[in-house]
Amino acid sequence: MTNNINIEVLKKADSVLEKFMKNDKTEQEQAGIIQSFEYCYELSWKIMKKVLNSEGLEVSTPKQVIREAGSAKIINDVKLWIEFVNKRNLTVHTYNELVLKEIMEIMPKFKDELSKLIKELENRVK
Repeated sequence: MTNNINIEVLKKADSVLEKFMKNDKTEQEQAGIIQSFEYCYELSWKIMKKVLNSEGLEVSTPKQVIREAGSAKIINDVKLWIEFVNKRNLTVHTYNELVLKEIMEIMPKFKDELSKLIKELENRVK
């Protein structure tokens, strides 16, 4: 049963990310965007995990959650979400200009996918 899953925190994080993405000129602003990406990503896969668990699927790792979320039609583009997993892993282990550039390049795709995820979750957790 998914009606006890709260997605409001993800919606608020998405709103913050959107605001941050409007100002991305300086390295400091970009660092804020990356931190917001990390937060949104973490919330996303953990909420997807809760939805999958509520539907009887036991999953634990982010990549496993992403693959099962694709099978369950929670997300449409598993390959792109796996790319988000990999980019998130880069932010944890390394911080340099190349990583910053890589993450900034995927941000429009991530923001679009996050919006789609939120819409799907809103339909599922009514």
